[in-house]
Amino acid sequence: MTRPTVAYQGQPGAFSHEACLAFLPACRPLAKPSFAAVVAAVESGDTDIGILPIENSTAGRVEEALRVLDRSSLATLSERSLPVRLHLLSLPGTRLEAIARVISHPMALAQCAETLRSLNLPTQSAVNTAVAAKRLAAATDGATAVLASEAAARTYGLAILRRDVHDRPDNATRFRVIGLPGEGP
Repeated sequence: MTRPTVAYQGQPGAFSHEACLAFLPACRPLAKPSFAAVVAAVESGDTDIGILPIENSTAGRVEEALRVLDRSSLATLSERSLPVRLHLLSLPGTRLEAIARVISHPMALAQCAETLRSLNLPTQSAVNTAVAAKRLAAATDGATAVLASEAAARTYGLAILRRDVHDRPDNATRFRVIGLPGEGP
């Protein structure tokens, strides 16, 4: 019997990928480029189920994901919260003093806004935390850091410049598992 599949937005090392591994260990995660692509994969039957972040305890609702869900006919199969630990990642050998900008998903940037302000670091948006990490790993830019998970650091060979840069110690994201009405993993 083949393992059921779960679509998530991002790349390996993304918090959505971590949610797949933590909450749906029997399923095979499949990366998708957008929230809409996750919903489309489930609606078309390309994947069995999907998982989307819907709310963060620090930054609030994930509006884009909720808009896509509101336009779909998919059912909520379950909801679970994942503790989110954001770290400042860079190319190996980079010092914090050399960082001129931080790139990450807007929700991750919002979860670390006070810390980044205290470090006087300007920010730029990316489509996903792990996508930002993957792009940095392929670059030679020692002036850029990204906000992402420890799993992203391991996956893409990045160094952790500073651990736990999220503003609140209870930082967590609620994920919704979605599927066709009457279906499930």
